[in-house]
Formats: sequence, structure tokens, C-alpha cells
Amino acid sequence: MYKKILVPLDGSKLAEEALPHAKDLAHQSDGQVTLLTVVQSIVPMVTPDMVSIDTGPIIARMKEQAEQYLAHLTQKIGEEAKIKAVVLEDTTIADAIVSYADSANIDLIVMSTHGRSGISRWMYGSVADRVLRAAHCPVLLIRSQEA
Repeated sequence: MYKKILVPLDGSKLAEEALPHAKDLAHQSDGQVTLLTVVQSIVPMVTPDMVSIDTGPIIARMKEQAEQYLAHLTQKIGEEAKIKAVVLEDTTIADAIVSYADSANIDLIVMSTHGRSGISRWMYGSVADRVLRAAHCPVLLIRSQEA
């Protein structure tokens, strides 16, 4: 039923709690799991001296670290499921996840929720909530055990 499963990851152990669920679902349908990390773009800044700061090297390093992280996970779980790794850059993480899901014809998004509430949720927002509301495919939210 779910041939293309997307798992957005932010590098945390909490986000990785979605992986066993995605692997099981992919195994049942002989599907593929796409691991996705979104590197958040840095808006170029201008200092009081009006000296522009080049963010290119910072973004390049962040992408490299994300690729290494996904390569490690892919190697770790690659024998158990068909795995694909994708690193994107965008200013809004939730929008990037939804946009990728649409363009790649994803059947299901499986992601962990960090379980924030109150002031923490207000300050940090909820990527999971935004994805749930905007996605055009089913979204399976896994409540983090540490939340």
C-alpha cells in the first residue's frame, strides 16, 4: 500500500524513533524509505560596518554533515529496507518536507513528534504539526518516548 515512505530527520535520536515504524511498513509493502534532512538556509547578514558575511561555506558544511549523517543511517539500516537519502536546503523545514513529498509522489510521511507543549511549542513551533496540516498524503506521527 505504501511504496514510497518519507522519514524527515533532524539529526536527533528523538526523530530517529520513526525509523523502525517506517522500515516495518516498507517491508510489508516491499517499499522504499527516503530519509530526508533539511538544512535550514541562513539569511545573509550585514554587520553594523555593512560588511556582508558569506554564508555559502557554512551552508556547504551543514549539507556535508547532513549527508554524512544520512549515509551512516543508510548503512546502518540499509540491509533491512530499500533506503534513499536526500538533503535539501530551504528556509522553512516543514515547507521543504511537504514540497519534497509532493514532487517525489510520496505515499506516506512517517515522523516523530518531539512532544513540545506550552511555551516551548510556541517558541520552537511544531514542524510535525505544520507537515500534518499541509501534506497531501497520509502522515503517521510517532510520539517520542522521551517526550
